Amino acid sequence: MSGEAPSDRVPVPVAPHARNRRPDLSLPWWALAYAFVTTAGLAMLVWAILVLDALSYGVFQVLDVAAVGPPVVDRYSTAFAVAVAVNLGSTLALSRLALRTSAAAWPPVLAGLLVALVTGTVAACVLLLMLGLDPVAVVTTF
Repeated sequence: MSGEAPSDRVPVPVAPHARNRRPDLSLPWWALAYAFVTTAGLAMLVWAILVLDALSYGVFQVLDVAAVGPPVVDRYSTAFAVAVAVNLGSTLALSRLALRTSAAAWPPVLAGLLVALVTGTVAACVLLLMLGLDPVAVVTTF
């Protein structure tokens, strides 16, 4: 391959039980399954914020308290698309990273749940920030 003789190579010791073992990829699959659930949660969150924005716009129009613009649906769809991309992308990346840590010894169901919880929280923060809402203020005021 690189010009060296086959006898110059030093064999790498491999444990007998790991010779024919493929890497266990059940953690990324569990994390991805949970990520679809968190994506549905993101959809409900963006829908609820859009409905609240539309209701507040209607109240301000009826009461004529202040000049408020109507909700811009494109802003909500863009924020949702970015949040879904962050959710799914970071779920796959973090689950592959978790395979290289002590979390690989955990049951894949629990490790996938932890990965989805972290990435779903990050994606929800991205969604709120793209809509101009402070995630810390949203959590602390309710």
